[in-house]
Amino acid sequence: MKKNIIMTAMAAVAIPLALLCSCSGDEYVAKVTELKLVSVNPTNGYPGEIVKILGRNFSPVASQNKVVIAGEEARILECGRDELHIILPEAEPGDYTLTVTSPAGTAGGLSFTYLKVPDHQYLVTTIVGQKGAYEMVDGIGTAAITKLPTGLNKAPDGSIWFTCRGYNKIRRIAKDYTVTTLADVELGSSAIWQGCFSPDGQYYYFVDKPKGMLRRMSVSDYSVTTVASGLKSPMNCCFDADGNVYVSARDNKAIYKFDKDNVKTTFATLDAGPNYCKFAPNGNLIVTLNSGYKFVSISPDGTVTDFLGTGVKPEEKSDGEPGQPLTVGIKTCFGFDFDSNGVMYISDNSYNCIRRFTPGPGLDYSTGTVETIIGSVSGYADGSGLKVKMSQPYEIMVYDDNTLYFADTVNYLIRKVVIK
Repeated sequence: MKKNIIMTAMAAVAIPLALLCSCSGDEYVAKVTELKLVSVNPTNGYPGEIVKILGRNFSPVASQNKVVIAGEEARILECGRDELHIILPEAEPGDYTLTVTSPAGTAGGLSFTYLKVPDHQYLVTTIVGQKGAYEMVDGIGTAAITKLPTGLNKAPDGSIWFTCRGYNKIRRIAKDYTVTTLADVELGSSAIWQGCFSPDGQYYYFVDKPKGMLRRMSVSDYSVTTVASGLKSPMNCCFDADGNVYVSARDNKAIYKFDKDNVKTTFATLDAGPNYCKFAPNGNLIVTLNSGYKFVSISPDGTVTDFLGTGVKPEEKSDGEPGQPLTVGIKTCFGFDFDSNGVMYISDNSYNCIRRFTPGPGLDYSTGTVETIIGSVSGYADGSGLKVKMSQPYEIMVYDDNTLYFADTVNYLIRKVVIK
């Protein structure tokens, strides 16, 4: 009796399932012989580079496969039933759809981005830290570990000093990449942001953002004194040629000037809080604005003019029109520097990249051109140019015309750029 009940119940379930399967009409039959594309790796690159396409039912005979991208046929290096290795044909920068034809048919849908071929090679390597690792460890190169490196400056002796915001330490990188901790400047709830050396090389000035302080450390004995307090969110400091120090006080929406006697005056008031400031070769102070979406230039008499950017929050990163720097789309920046030719290298915190601002003839920045040269994708990867990945970089430093360093802050790294 129980067996009959069970069989009846199974039949009751089976009938609607059968109806469900047949209600769609024609039954689907899997085509295991059809051509299918799965992925392309990498997803961006330059003409002449090798790319791997994964899929199904390619021909193992190279001549029986055809790969077209940007309207050009790619050369096939290796082939198998489930993958092809191709050499990218020539194409202009942009996004393209890749199409493959084999005896099994034609398939497309995979997207590939051609990158702009740079006029120089920008080779990026990590010199201090380990991605995602944070603790206070001195050592040589990547054996040394840091947390939130934020400020980066070339010392008079050729070494590099950096602020370790995560532990409120000032640390030094020797020419052989030996990292040593020079001073602990924690005052309780401190967060040292960025600094700079005095023109005579005797002091390293730095700001403590939550404490609202401008402080300085003696290069000879590492003793620390407070120069000024009562500032609202000081972000960085820099010197002019006469030995006056300037502080960007974000929440005061002001640039303050301290003379050699540490007398404070207001150099400029701004519509938005300043994040970073540094003098350009033409003698003007260049300032990045927090939520202002532009850089401004302040002349020695305090006149403020737009320097770079639209001033409107961009929907996406844009290098703007060549020769028109006020068309550039930019968000947040905590660092830039100039080489001996007046070329400006910008550390773009929001868009995870390094951008180059080349002035026009006669060092005319109003006719200059901006170009992204390194990065654009959040993450971590050493390498060359636009294939590099970084995470919220802060200060960048021109060591010489062929060498840059930048603080890859949220990856907890210091990284080096060799320009070739």
